[in-house]
Amino acid sequence: MAARKFRVAMSERCFRFKPDALPNHAPHKPGVYEFVTFDEQRNPVVLYVGLALTGSVYEALAAHMDNKAAPTANELFAAAKDVYFDYVASADIADVEELKDIAGAFVAKHKPRFNTGPAPTSGKHASVEVEEVG
Repeated sequence: MAARKFRVAMSERCFRFKPDALPNHAPHKPGVYEFVTFDEQRNPVVLYVGLALTGSVYEALAAHMDNKAAPTANELFAAAKDVYFDYVASADIADVEELKDIAGAFVAKHKPRFNTGPAPTSGKHASVEVEEVG
């Protein structure tokens, strides 16, 4: 097993986590997404890194919004008044399973308060690094 460096591009901006934003901004394909808030200095604080493998990012976000997936919208808004989402818009993956590696690298990097348990991994690589591009 070798080390793997993924090149990922995030969504062009963070979108406010609210029902009417999902249809226009959440992708209808599998992917990695984040719930984000901002501190007093406007620095991003990642609250949760999510992974949608069997469904779409849109479906996963809708499940959080409908309080059917953890962390629920109620839990997120109890932690932060303003919650946003962003997602991996593109990545140089060989197959969808490698999205687990990207999500795991984001969990390791940001240590989000709502991610508990082991970070996701495909098990294909000895170590994973993520480089955010453009």
